[in-house]
Amino acid sequence: MEMNLYFFITTYKILGFVYNITFRIDVLLLNLRSNLNLILIKIKYEKQKKIVLRCLAMRKSFQKSFFIIFFFAWAIGTLAQIKVVKGVVLDTQGEPVIGASVVVKGVPNGVITDFDGKFSIQNIPDDATIQISFVGYKTQNILVKGKNYFNITLQEDAEMLEEVVVIGYGSVKKSDVTGALTQVSEKQIKERPVQNALQAMQGKAPGVDITTNSRPGEVGEVRIRGNRSITADNDPLYVIDGIPMVAGSINDINPNDIESMEILKDASATAIYGSRGANGVVLITTKNGKVGKVSISYDGTVTFSKIHSMTDWMDSGELIDWNRQAYINAGAYTGAYGTAPDPNTDGDLLFGGISRYPYLKPYFKQAWEYNADGSYKMRPATAEEIKAGYATEVPVYNSKNIPTTPWTDYVTRTAVTHNHQISLSAGTEKSKLYMSLAYLDQESPMRDQDFKRYTAKINGEIQVAKFLKVGMGINASHSIKNYGIINNGSGSGYKDSYGYALDKLPYAPAYDEEGIPLNVSDGPSHYNPMLDVTEAINETRYYSVMFNSYGEIDLGKIWSPLEGFTWRTNFGTQYRNSRYGSYYGNNFSNPLGHSAYAANTAYNDHDQHLSWTLENLLYYNKTFNKIHSVGLTLMQSAEYSRSEGLEVRAFNCTFPTALWYSVGNSDLTRDTPGSSFSTQSRASYMARFNYSLMNRYLLTATGRWDGASMLAVGNKWDFFPSVALAWKMNEENFLKGLDWIDQLKVRVGYGVTGNASIKPYQTTGSMTTNGSGKYIGMGNISNVTIGAKASVLPNKDLGWEKTATTNIGLDFGFLNNRISGSLEYYVANTSDLLLNKALPYMSGYTNILTNVGKTRNRGFELTLSTINIKTRDFTWKTDFTFSTNKEEIMELANGKVDDIANKWFIGKPINDVWVYKYDRLWQNSNDDLRQLAIYGANSITMLPGMAKLVDQPLIEVPQGTEGAITKDIEYRDINGKNIRETVTYLDNGYGKFDDNDKQHIGSFSPKWIGGFTTTFIYKNWQLNSFIYARMGSTYYGLLQTYGRRVEKDVWSPENPSGKFPIQRTGGITTNDYSNYMGFTKGNMVAIRNIALSYSFPEKWLNKMGVTNFQIYTQVLNPFIFGGELVKAGINPDDTTGWNTTANNNDTGFIGGQTNNTILTRSYVIGLRIGF
Repeated sequence: MEMNLYFFITTYKILGFVYNITFRIDVLLLNLRSNLNLILIKIKYEKQKKIVLRCLAMRKSFQKSFFIIFFFAWAIGTLAQIKVVKGVVLDTQGEPVIGASVVVKGVPNGVITDFDGKFSIQNIPDDATIQISFVGYKTQNILVKGKNYFNITLQEDAEMLEEVVVIGYGSVKKSDVTGALTQVSEKQIKERPVQNALQAMQGKAPGVDITTNSRPGEVGEVRIRGNRSITADNDPLYVIDGIPMVAGSINDINPNDIESMEILKDASATAIYGSRGANGVVLITTKNGKVGKVSISYDGTVTFSKIHSMTDWMDSGELIDWNRQAYINAGAYTGAYGTAPDPNTDGDLLFGGISRYPYLKPYFKQAWEYNADGSYKMRPATAEEIKAGYATEVPVYNSKNIPTTPWTDYVTRTAVTHNHQISLSAGTEKSKLYMSLAYLDQESPMRDQDFKRYTAKINGEIQVAKFLKVGMGINASHSIKNYGIINNGSGSGYKDSYGYALDKLPYAPAYDEEGIPLNVSDGPSHYNPMLDVTEAINETRYYSVMFNSYGEIDLGKIWSPLEGFTWRTNFGTQYRNSRYGSYYGNNFSNPLGHSAYAANTAYNDHDQHLSWTLENLLYYNKTFNKIHSVGLTLMQSAEYSRSEGLEVRAFNCTFPTALWYSVGNSDLTRDTPGSSFSTQSRASYMARFNYSLMNRYLLTATGRWDGASMLAVGNKWDFFPSVALAWKMNEENFLKGLDWIDQLKVRVGYGVTGNASIKPYQTTGSMTTNGSGKYIGMGNISNVTIGAKASVLPNKDLGWEKTATTNIGLDFGFLNNRISGSLEYYVANTSDLLLNKALPYMSGYTNILTNVGKTRNRGFELTLSTINIKTRDFTWKTDFTFSTNKEEIMELANGKVDDIANKWFIGKPINDVWVYKYDRLWQNSNDDLRQLAIYGANSITMLPGMAKLVDQPLIEVPQGTEGAITKDIEYRDINGKNIRETVTYLDNGYGKFDDNDKQHIGSFSPKWIGGFTTTFIYKNWQLNSFIYARMGSTYYGLLQTYGRRVEKDVWSPENPSGKFPIQRTGGITTNDYSNYMGFTKGNMVAIRNIALSYSFPEKWLNKMGVTNFQIYTQVLNPFIFGGELVKAGINPDDTTGWNTTANNNDTGFIGGQTNNTILTRSYVIGLRIGF
């Protein structure tokens, strides 16, 4: 039963509005059995200014309902005196400001603007003041004064909008920076998909050279302003959220979790890190929660990658013909048809031995045509062929019919890489929270390589009280790195499955007629990648945790006389565990022939690294009389790290399926266990003083005392000072009238930093068991007792290498900062280098490690950003970086004396290339033939078309001249005439090759590097590209693939201008110096990426509750350009192993024929969405 009752109570007139209060009473008997009353009251405020009260009641006492009704009528009358205020918040361009804070000043009542910049806030008294604020804009306070709708335009706050950068133990406005610093922002990191933070820095920071390493899970080599140390580490210090990275790895951090990276380059910026600042410092700040509503973001990419061979490799027929011509050139081809292909000769000579390896015959047979009786079909030779040496009748031969085994296709694939992240950000004025989960599954285009990484990140911050703030962050990572069947770091042989496949001959079959991989014991198909690819594994697992926390107390809010003082304590710890395991199965062929890769061999290596850092800091910041700003930072820190390792290699393992997890079940007489342990600690004290006068003249002075357990007693501490000055010229009165100058700041700094390269226990010397076995005992002793002996002489005075740097810089911004950037010039002098100094033999030691030697680095850096066009719908902007660096060795162990054995030279760079210099190819001319005869008289046999080295000049003198050499020579001139003569020439080194003939032909370090980014934005579309250049370095590899690649520009008597040497096999024994042709310039310009993105309009997203939605596509490494090296099919981008030789061999570099013959092209599809 339902009963309806309507009646009006009263009418109110408040603030000019008429409110009719209407009561509607619906009575419904719901439960007759229980006879209970349930009263539900709902108040609805309708747009027609009516307040409707609906009362549902069960029957008990109808009078009680009226008392309730009158009570609410009274309450509603009171509420009707408070109103609602609405409005919209826009920026100066008329665009809505989303997420602006709108609060009633003085009371806890507020909202944030929606996607259209609109807001609606209730319970606003007539005399209220609403406050509107948003990051980067000036806060506005507006009196209500009876209004109920506002159009609000926020003005940009230039001071707040100014970029803030992180420095050591703090942050400052970019305009107040006094040292050399480059920032890589989150936006720059996201410009292209990267697997680690270093990839994002390449080409973005001048003075920072980062090499490419295309192996999954690996990072490139980083050099900030070149190499300073000859024997010690040149890697920079990484600081993650204020904690120096000791036990972790940069590869354990998901790049999408990074807010910014600051690269500190000069000593005035890095001296605050004392003994570890000489090689530069990379400050990495991870993301934290943002004030505002909770936001959830997804960022994901799918990448398709494929290897593009830059080298045009010969097919089977081309290689057979090339090799035959090599025998012909040497006069060593013995075919029955002159120089024409002979099937009875070629089968064993050129095809790898078909008489011994029948599996080669199917390929061989397809090169020839046959008669019905099975004999070889013949044809008459042409006149041109007969002139070239063919017989009058030759077999019908077509090398194009020879099948070519696509070895590299078999070991490669179209790799698919998934990179996905979900993150959450939330924050209020009291607390902030950021969380993320990420997954990277990176397939290599090589079938047997891949990398997986799982990361979890959480950062939190709480304002516990007005004076106390605490924060904590954890980064956890687990990664699996699979190097496949080969992990070769030695000085010879291929380095992975791709290099393995390249080494195979194209006419060697990989499969039999039934499609089964060939498993043969000898011949060209003996080592078969398709058999081995499932027989071996090299896997490394990493488990990493980085923890950081802090507590910060504003002492001035506890006691007003301490205003300006802040105390902060940082504590962080890092743990990393790695396990490297390799196993080679029963059928592994061991193509490198190394015992470590023998069948049924397992290797298990465990390493653990743990470190913690505790820092206590006291800050003081105060401004006096509005013109004097003072900042003081005091710091005390303690650090401890511990490492240990355990390894074992087992042979003839019993259980193949156990891989490296059952090494005890093996031939224990051959196992090779090993272990390691080290611990070290540091203590530091630091003081920094900042002073600003009238915001024009800036001073920064720091001093840091570092002590380390690695150094000997009495020599454990050292001091590292720095000072920097800056002058904001644009703040001067004589420039303030020039509106087109936004910033013009001159900087100069000087400081001393250290390279903490002393290893634990290094000052105490070391012991060894090598050569320490002795026969000890009485009588005829047959057993050797193994003892120990000192191998390295202790040096209690050993200390850190030190670098003193002077830096001059200019920061500029013009035309409303549409043109901005910086210029830097620096000189870095490094002293006390760690070098071995020879000792007298009678001491029992050969040398001692000591602090001697000096190096110097000088360079110039430029950063330039321009906004070339900017309209409402279209923007074009560019970013350019350029840097040079010149390294010089100033002194070595014996002063200004070259160390030829180590190839270190005074006045030359550390990576100097000192080798024989290639001159040209010997020609079939009378002068060259005569010189070749002189070399022959000195037991050096060379022929026309071979490489000629730069030698001492030939200076002929009369016979009998003092210091002269006389040789009898014989040769044929170009007309075939036999010439005999006696030659006398000065003994100045001509006619032989030794160290006196070697020259400094360059350096493996580039002379300059640069990056160029251009961005076009049209409405919601964005197109950008990034170009990276490295110029002036020397690279070895021009002839790396010679003899396997297609090469037309080859010397011959008919082509004497050919660039590359004549191929020769067999014949007389010669001295071939063509390896020295391999040194050339490693110049390259690479287009790193081209990206196109579209961001959906916010108006479309508002209805779905989505804050941003962006889709994008990219192509990575589409093109590379360069000099003769690139034209020859070599990619100088990946320098891994190509600047290090084995056994001090001039041309025996440990790089392999893999990464520098390919270009990995990738196509990316990505999505970013936020809620």
